[in-house]
Amino acid sequence: MDGYILVVDDDDDFRSFVAEDLESLGYEVRQAENGQVALERLEEEMPALVLLDLRLGEGDGRRVLEHIRGDAGLANTPVFVISGAADSAAGFLYDGPERIDGFFEKPLNLPRLLDRIREYVRVVA
Repeated sequence: MDGYILVVDDDDDFRSFVAEDLESLGYEVRQAENGQVALERLEEEMPALVLLDLRLGEGDGRRVLEHIRGDAGLANTPVFVISGAADSAAGFLYDGPERIDGFFEKPLNLPRLLDRIREYVRVVA
């Protein structure tokens, strides 16, 4: 799928690190520092994939996930949860109305994440 990757994380350093790495590989990236900004980005243009921290300072990541899965135009967008808390993925399914497509624990194994991203998003030249 073509399109941008939305990186949603309230940790500025982490979000910038991930975004810069993806951009250096040719991916188009947009960033959101909280749930409200993420919702605004989602309304502007549909992403190819979302990297989502569930524990956001302003606006809960779960609310963002619920919005994605509840919107007919966004419902099939792949969502990878990235979190510093291993228990954050508890209660999520890999199918159904609150499904996630992958879970990555911080500190991030970037090569593993990139392998999974390549399954969903093409680099646009």
